[in-house]
Amino acid sequence: MDKITVLINGGNREAIFGEKYYDRLRKQGDVRIYDRDDFSDMDYVVDFVKGSNFIITSWGSPVIDTAILDACPDLKAVLHAAGSVKPVVSDALIEKNIRMTASAIAIGEGVAETALAYAIAGSKRFFWLNEDVKSGNWAEHRTSVRDFYDIKVGVISGGMVGRHMVKLLKNFHVDILMYDPILTKEQIAEIGAEKVTLEELMSQCDVVSIHAPSIPATDNMVNKDNLKLMKDGALLINTARGAVINEQDLIEELKKGRIYACLDVFNPEPPKADNELFGLPNVVMTPHIAGTVTNGKRRIALHVCEELERFNNGERMKTEVDLAKLSQMA
Repeated sequence: MDKITVLINGGNREAIFGEKYYDRLRKQGDVRIYDRDDFSDMDYVVDFVKGSNFIITSWGSPVIDTAILDACPDLKAVLHAAGSVKPVVSDALIEKNIRMTASAIAIGEGVAETALAYAIAGSKRFFWLNEDVKSGNWAEHRTSVRDFYDIKVGVISGGMVGRHMVKLLKNFHVDILMYDPILTKEQIAEIGAEKVTLEELMSQCDVVSIHAPSIPATDNMVNKDNLKLMKDGALLINTARGAVINEQDLIEELKKGRIYACLDVFNPEPPKADNELFGLPNVVMTPHIAGTVTNGKRRIALHVCEELERFNNGERMKTEVDLAKLSQMA
């Protein structure tokens, strides 16, 4: 029977897993659950994982390095119960060509759903009209409302989150445009969107939703040069990473009062107390809650179970990571 080791610290074990999912894992092998809160004693960690065929990692898990790999000569795969695999990947893991999967899609579904909620609520101006009604201005700004119908929605990046966003948007009567410098016109059409340049997306769309990874190529990708192209009354949503937007450029554009923004991520986090965004009436801010925060983390446990089942059924894991392309990943 395969040995499955859950190598996750105490806080994340409790948040992500539970008996329901441990029982599902046990149908695939002998499950060992790490029994300490942290990984300060690496000798203990190496001894604990010895002989593992599968290792499940998450936020805060140790790097799967030579010491761990030497203790697990028959390791088949690492199942990462978090988004980016970079914190646990070592050169030795890549060299041994160990298969690996990540759980970005499980997190991404929640991110896309939050972005959709922002898109609808922001277009209908729920956040701002709420303040109007409470202050006695019953209908003063009703004409600013945009129904989520017959508008153009721009999705920046065709990664897992962007793809799920498109899937959700296809339930509405909206035109979907996508900017992704890597994907072809045909690949984006297969996702369900129309490929455009970033400038075309920013200038044509009523709603712009950012889902790009934070990598050097995307730093300050949204800046004064393309923010000024946005239509009056357009809505900008960022549930990706704060570094993708030049925050000061966004602040200057928001000060003009002609666009709206819904922001869940910032650079840095949390924003500094003197951040000018706090004083702007046309921006809504939330504390990085778009992905899995509380009960939503159980999606990750489900995903890990499903990936292990796919592996053992001889199928390709749904979110198998190509470690040769690690530099292109968030």
